[in-house]
Amino acid sequence: MRAGIVDWASILETMQKTRLLVVGDLILDHYVQGRTERTSPEAPVPVVVFEREYTVAGGAANVARNLRHFGASAGCIGIVGADAAGVELRKLLEAEGIDCSGILEVPSRCTTIKTRIISQNQQMLRLDRESTSPIGEDIAQRLLALYLSLLPHVHGVVISDYAKGLLTDSLLRAIIDAAKKQQVPVFVDPKGRDYSRYRGAFALTPNAREAAEASGVETRTDSEVVLAAEKITEITECEWVVVTRGARGVAIFRKDEEPRFVPTVAREVFDVTGAGDTFIAFLAMGVCAGLGVPTACQVANAAAGVVVGKVGAATVGAGELLKVLVPESANRKLLEESQLVELGERLRKSGKRIVFTNGCFDFLHAGHVALLQEAKRLGDVLVVAINSDDMITKLKGAPRPILKQSDRERLLSAIEAVDYIVVFDDETPHKLIASLRPDVLVKGRNYSHEHVEGHEIVESYGGQVILLDTLESISTRQLIDRHQKSTS
Repeated sequence: MRAGIVDWASILETMQKTRLLVVGDLILDHYVQGRTERTSPEAPVPVVVFEREYTVAGGAANVARNLRHFGASAGCIGIVGADAAGVELRKLLEAEGIDCSGILEVPSRCTTIKTRIISQNQQMLRLDRESTSPIGEDIAQRLLALYLSLLPHVHGVVISDYAKGLLTDSLLRAIIDAAKKQQVPVFVDPKGRDYSRYRGAFALTPNAREAAEASGVETRTDSEVVLAAEKITEITECEWVVVTRGARGVAIFRKDEEPRFVPTVAREVFDVTGAGDTFIAFLAMGVCAGLGVPTACQVANAAAGVVVGKVGAATVGAGELLKVLVPESANRKLLEESQLVELGERLRKSGKRIVFTNGCFDFLHAGHVALLQEAKRLGDVLVVAINSDDMITKLKGAPRPILKQSDRERLLSAIEAVDYIVVFDDETPHKLIASLRPDVLVKGRNYSHEHVEGHEIVESYGGQVILLDTLESISTRQLIDRHQKSTS
């Protein structure tokens, strides 16, 4: 690595190897989406016509989700009620590979649910169902025992306080003191005005409004933010105070050092839900991977900038983040799976017709190019899904793939007809299709309609499945066979 050049790819890879424990209020985020075309005659409010609903892990669980989706190991310490929402939240976390052994079911409380009504990518209304009274000492002691059993196996601890009653003063004190004793850094996303509760943590990440409330100092200007951070440092004795300021970036403060200010890269903002969760997750991963706090803040700020361009409590993949950190080296056509929902919604809002096809695209040849060109003519945007190297080997056997994933991505990107590329590691593209909801699903006519993977999904919402003619005598298998015969 040349002097002055940051190897962001290696840094992100190291971050993916970290192990973190998230302690805090677990929330089930419930989204109801629909279209708005008129105002109610009963009251001056918009009428949202239901289209779909879904749930994701929110609150402290969203911090864990951000960690796990990026590739780090994550576990949760928290509580849920003995209700359907608690069961669903635990299933969501387990499905993402998050350790749920630290989650207790408490029959006397309900699982916190936040229901958001969304139309045209805008949040219209939020309805909260929650219990916010402090947990009992017996529950606190059981949680502490679980925490102490997991603490020796992690690189860092994130405290995600949503003021739902889990983090009592005594439990917080025990959590921070135990981590300091084992030299494990504690990162806190705080709530309320009394920051003395977080005394001794490694880093606090209040937003500008929260910093003003906790310090009693306005945070409109850079100098005011510094004064507020100084006051918070005196109160908490934390090593670092990082104030997130939305479009104005991040202010980084450490006692006896010059404050630093990290600007935000301008991006279109759809929804700020979960941006703080993303920021603290990436800050913790960065520091635990060996980055200095200012550099880790740069990464975390970039990650938070990505999620505000999505709808709902979103996550960030390594490929997305690398495009922001190293824009000159980015393959603009390459997508993460997590971007497909937002892409589909954005394209439909713009009136675009989406075409989707998938395949190995190994040993890219004229037959592939002809099919892709014809597929693009069926709509406005062509999304191509390609199998990962490991899945091609599983499906086709060794020595396939002939061309490695990075080469296939580069070649497909050079084809003008291809607008977006996404790599998937499942045997079928069903999850991709359900997320994107394309108008047209395309395959070659060498497939029969019933053998096209995902045809049921597309047709369930009124989409089309179209089989295109392929060039005769040109297929990857035939080309490989010809080559083997010519060299034998």
